[in-house]
Amino acid sequence: MRPWAALGLLLLAALGLRLVNLGGRTLWYDEAFAVLFAEQGLDAMRAGTLEQVDGSAADVHPLLYYATLHGWMRVFGQSAAAVRLYSVLVGVLSVALVYGLARDWFGESTARAAGLIAAVAPFHVQYSQETRMYALLSLALLLTTWVYWRAWQGWKPAWWIAFGILAGISMHVQQLAALYLLALGLLPVALRDGRRLARTAGGAGVALAVYLPWMVNLPEQMGKLRQYWVARPNVLHLWLALRSFVSVNLDFSPAWWLPTFLLAAVLVVLLLYQARRAWRTLAPGSRERAALGWALWLALAPMLLMWLVSYLVQPVFLPRALLPSALVFYVGMGWLFARGGMPRPIVAVVAGAWAVVAAFGLVTHYTWDTFPNPPFDRAVQYLEETVAEGDAVVHGNKITALPMVYYGRDLPQRYVRDIPGSGSDTLALPTQRALGLLADECVAEAAGGAPRIWYVAFDRLEDERAALVADDPQNEQYDSLRWLRQHYAEQDAFRFNDLVIYLFTGPDAQAAEATCE
Repeated sequence: MRPWAALGLLLLAALGLRLVNLGGRTLWYDEAFAVLFAEQGLDAMRAGTLEQVDGSAADVHPLLYYATLHGWMRVFGQSAAAVRLYSVLVGVLSVALVYGLARDWFGESTARAAGLIAAVAPFHVQYSQETRMYALLSLALLLTTWVYWRAWQGWKPAWWIAFGILAGISMHVQQLAALYLLALGLLPVALRDGRRLARTAGGAGVALAVYLPWMVNLPEQMGKLRQYWVARPNVLHLWLALRSFVSVNLDFSPAWWLPTFLLAAVLVVLLLYQARRAWRTLAPGSRERAALGWALWLALAPMLLMWLVSYLVQPVFLPRALLPSALVFYVGMGWLFARGGMPRPIVAVVAGAWAVVAAFGLVTHYTWDTFPNPPFDRAVQYLEETVAEGDAVVHGNKITALPMVYYGRDLPQRYVRDIPGSGSDTLALPTQRALGLLADECVAEAAGGAPRIWYVAFDRLEDERAALVADDPQNEQYDSLRWLRQHYAEQDAFRFNDLVIYLFTGPDAQAAEATCE
């Protein structure tokens, strides 16, 4: 089969897998935030990101993704399928880049294997169907890698300049791109290549110039980052990230933990072992030897760097931000299966195991309908049919509020802020103003003494909030469910999987006059 025909089939497969149930799963909080934020326009987004609160910026993300999403929505609309289609197309382009990079590195057979793995990989399908910046981050960093490789091979100044421009653009997509770019920049250091190190430094200068307009905001954004929910990782988090590489980044059934953990470990061990064997036989300075080093380094080093930064400096360990490394890992898997020198029966067994785990991951992703993606749309439809004039619809926090505002624009909804200073207290007041969705200080304020309260919450989040209140009784006003049960009569609870809508009626005399204390 001709290379262009093989690539076309891979891209059709990638597109088909990324269109499955595209609008069927509801948007979760992060996606709803992206849509509601991007629709406000650049000026509002800038204010909602950079306006300072207690010396820190309101949010941590650059605006390139949101700005491009704003333009996309103006053309294609804001349905769940429409806003996700942007990431779908970006993801398909990333599969094409995997094919091209693998072909440059190892030839046509590896390119086809790597392209097929990337096309099918549940981890990449997952974020190619999400209205967030991670698919775009992967495309930008993979293109940066390819151009950097071409610069190494050709020495032409245009390649080095293009490398710097793309690296700077990647930083405008998501600032954790810095860790992948650091791994790229360390390649000439590790190889003690002074000439390429000087040219890499020149490319880094171009990248800094491209990123400089936003980089001036970095100190304030770092201040915001120190308030975020990300926990300090342990060694197990590295394995969890590798598990995501071969499956999907969800809290799936424990019955599948052991198979996916084992497969991740087996693939890494086989890749390192076979690469070590191949390294000894390949001529020093050969293209394949260099490419093998690049593939191993870029698949694993950014993960290790993210772990070290998270452990020693500031927790930032997010497996989804390692999606670019996952794509390089798929190139390594393609080499392992096509050129790694393993006996064919072993290749068949390992590839078959990966196919089973991948099929499980895809089905899990396509059918996921619990936290954080419960059927928000059905919950909104139910409320629209049952809420009467004078009722109050109150959300326990922003996690349920923003998706249901997206699905129910005309439904009067309020939400209670997160406990101040807690790890989940991430939606700053300037960002709320930009969204046009101001949080209430407590549930008493949100309820406003209404005769009937429809309270929307996840059980797990209510339990977490109650635990935080138990640790610090001064935050008692933020235990919303307990307050409602004290001052209202709980009539019923309507479940939409693990999303619960409680109906409270008959407020006592204190409820109408209650304030946040």
